Amino acid sequence: MNSLGQILEKPLWVQVWQQKALHITVFFCFLLLIIVIILLRDRLSKKRALLNLIKYGVLTVSFVYVGILLKAQPTTTNIIIILNSLKELKFPVGLFLLEPFIFLSFVFIFVTLFIWGRGVFCGWLCPYGAMLELLNKIYERIFPKFRIKLPERVHQRLLYLKYFIFLTIVAVSFMSFILSEYMTEVEPFRTFVLRLNRQWYFVLYFMILTVGSVLLYRAFCRYLCPLGAALSIPSFLRGIPLVKLKRYDLCGKCKICEKTCTPQAVMPEGSINTRECLYCLDCQANFWDEELCPVLLKRKKKKDSEVFSDTGGGTVAGMLAVSVGIFLLFFSHQADAKRLIVGVDTKTISEAVAMAADGDTIEVRPGIYRERLRIDRAVFLKGIDNPVITAPDGNIVEISGSGVVMEGFTLKYEDTSGLSSTDTAIFIKKGAEGVVVRNNRMERVMFGIWNIMGKDIVIENNVVVGLKELSREKRGNCINLTGTKRAHVTGNRLDYCRDGIYMEVCHDSTVTDNEIRNSRYSIHTMWVDRGEFSRNRAFGNLVGLAIMYTKRSEVKNNISCGNQTHGILLLQAVRSEITDNIVIGNTKGIFLYNSVFNTLSSNLIMNNQLGIHNWGGSEDNEIKGNTFINNEVQVKFVAGRDQYWDENYWSDYIGWDMTGDGVGDFPYESNTVVDYILWRYPMSKVLFTSPALQILWVLEKQFPVISVPKIVDRKPAMKPFHTRWKQLRQRYPYSAERYYGDIEKLPHLPGGVY
Repeated sequence: MNSLGQILEKPLWVQVWQQKALHITVFFCFLLLIIVIILLRDRLSKKRALLNLIKYGVLTVSFVYVGILLKAQPTTTNIIIILNSLKELKFPVGLFLLEPFIFLSFVFIFVTLFIWGRGVFCGWLCPYGAMLELLNKIYERIFPKFRIKLPERVHQRLLYLKYFIFLTIVAVSFMSFILSEYMTEVEPFRTFVLRLNRQWYFVLYFMILTVGSVLLYRAFCRYLCPLGAALSIPSFLRGIPLVKLKRYDLCGKCKICEKTCTPQAVMPEGSINTRECLYCLDCQANFWDEELCPVLLKRKKKKDSEVFSDTGGGTVAGMLAVSVGIFLLFFSHQADAKRLIVGVDTKTISEAVAMAADGDTIEVRPGIYRERLRIDRAVFLKGIDNPVITAPDGNIVEISGSGVVMEGFTLKYEDTSGLSSTDTAIFIKKGAEGVVVRNNRMERVMFGIWNIMGKDIVIENNVVVGLKELSREKRGNCINLTGTKRAHVTGNRLDYCRDGIYMEVCHDSTVTDNEIRNSRYSIHTMWVDRGEFSRNRAFGNLVGLAIMYTKRSEVKNNISCGNQTHGILLLQAVRSEITDNIVIGNTKGIFLYNSVFNTLSSNLIMNNQLGIHNWGGSEDNEIKGNTFINNEVQVKFVAGRDQYWDENYWSDYIGWDMTGDGVGDFPYESNTVVDYILWRYPMSKVLFTSPALQILWVLEKQFPVISVPKIVDRKPAMKPFHTRWKQLRQRYPYSAERYYGDIEKLPHLPGGVY
């Protein structure tokens, strides 16, 4: 009895801790292990394979042992209890101690939050987050290219949604704790730790959230999690976290980490947004990777050169000199990069480049500089008030070094009469990586920017104007990329080119927000896979977008208007998405030749001479949800069998909707006699709703003289999907010109005359 009495006299939380002593000890050691890993992150980051093995091992333990077995999943409810207790100036220590694993988790969070930031818990210990990370890794291995990525503007706005959810829950908790507890069900944590043993609607919500967070990388953690929002709030304070992840001065110019950061926590200027960082340490592995990081690549070349020249045949003095050199090189990145001013420190830009070292900034004052530049080191060449660089001919600027940034210059030739067909304003040599060319202007040039076999080249916000007096075929391309990997071309304004942007064998590239006018092809791709071509504008060219021999790419939200032939030309395009484009006033809106397994949806195709031309075996495409308005011929279809394009809107559909469901009561068919009459005799459109045309259509259906394969829309929409089509027509008042007379194909494109 005395023994029993002693036990009962102990506080309840002590009894709980004694009962779970073994698991508490294991869990405590696991927390210490994570802290040790983070303390050794620099050493581990130098061995990427070992780091990944440790990281995914820890995540597996967090998911299975911590989450499923121990149920140690902190929630927003724990935060609410703490905040509400502050009203009464009583901290519920005893209540937290009753849950030892939650208590230890919050001790871990408190320690790591202020030292390293939110990401240590969210990226390593959170059981649900660990499960999502493992699922994302498996999904990436199986479907490496099928992942949703939000536009940057949408992503940046959604980041604040979790803070709104958290603050709303907190505010409600001060009025009704029970109601706030219901609101915390936005977190799937309770369903997770109960192993889905809940009502069906909680399980359904859990499944939707989890699947969505796999398709869109950890969407819950990044946009919805109120607990993550609470843990991110201290990072709004300057100086928190106390220990920052390592970055070089050139990280804002390289862009490698920014492009490869799946949580999108690396900012364009190179800094890390600690509020969104999940502490995966991928950027730290890049930081120490001598085969990837441009700074280390340059430093390695410099070390090799010094070792070769200073070893002195292996003498002790030589080895000492090498050791001192390596020591100095190792710490050299800690020093501030120097700044050279052309016009003060040097007379010419070339002299400043020769004096500069990797990471230095060269500022060029306004003026005219008659010289050819050769840049072989990672410098930031910055023009102040647009200084002008001129040369008689040849390449004005040649860049051979990785990590070069060139910004704010005007480049032009002294005399264009002697230019050769390959003279280029900015030539980025083979093998250069991480080069950035932005905010420059190139006037009356043959080629604007040219790169061969580079990586992570960024070309943004430049203006390139070609030689207007030359015919289109004799001009150069404003931007010419061959064999470039992961190119990023955005915000450029290109005029009077042969091709505005020409890309050949340039995989995994992004081409966005460019405007191209008065050229042959605005964007011309050849064997460019997995590319994104979005929000570009093509006006007054021979051809708008020419996507050729390309697969698994996205062509979306582009505007292609008033081009003499094709708005969008798809030649042997496979498994690509052509969506949400506006194609107005071209001879042909969209042309498909030998293109299969593509999706064409939500496009507005209006006021073209020919809306869409399907030719050369272009079958098995999904064409759905498009709006065809006032094209002289909506569809020209040449194939061996009927194709079904359901749920599109056709402005010339002669039908009705007696059921009121928004779908026509009988199918729309292309290639009819009525099509032909309306095309050949435009004035007959005054009879569009007359019984005569309807009778003619019915007679053709009942007594077809010639049966030909047709496009059939079995569910034609009665209203345009683009509700703003009238405003778009006023904004882009282009009408199709008869470039070929009675529509005849370009001689160099397949298909001949039809």
